[in-house]
Amino acid sequence: MFKIYLLSFLFLFTGNIFGQSQENLSHSEHGLKNFRVAINLGHVFIPSALISDKKFAVLPVLGLDVQYWFSHKWGVGLKNDIEIANYFVERDDETILERENPVIVSLPVYFSPWDNGVTFLLGPGIELDDHENLSVFRIGVGYEIEVAHHWDFAPEIVYDLKNGHINAFTIAIGVGKRF
Repeated sequence: MFKIYLLSFLFLFTGNIFGQSQENLSHSEHGLKNFRVAINLGHVFIPSALISDKKFAVLPVLGLDVQYWFSHKWGVGLKNDIEIANYFVERDDETILERENPVIVSLPVYFSPWDNGVTFLLGPGIELDDHENLSVFRIGVGYEIEVAHHWDFAPEIVYDLKNGHINAFTIAIGVGKRF
């Protein structure tokens, strides 16, 4: 599945670089739409997660992003994800922590330095779970491809550091709309 996401991302990225998409408009070509809402579907890889005595966990993720852009380059948002699985992780003190469909709520800052759709995100968050809440530091990169009428297709790669020691790598594909 990882190979499919990677190949899709590379195909879309190179297609846009060589100008194969006629409708792909940068923010500056159609004016600023301040709000963007997107639904993301992807997978998260958590190296320290245990599922059924297997220490290799790739879990499905469903996300909802709400962004507000101050300018063509800077924005803030509410980036929410739910990991759709039950698993265990090892804490710093080597005890085991159970996770049941945890929800991550983060408040990233978005930065889009170029007019080609590449967007970086960085910000704090929290992972909510009935057993224990964890702090989250989130960093990522996405590539917004406008399809038509301010709808977009946006692959993204996000890294989460949970409680300072749990690593999580997410690859997702989103569909968004600017208002």
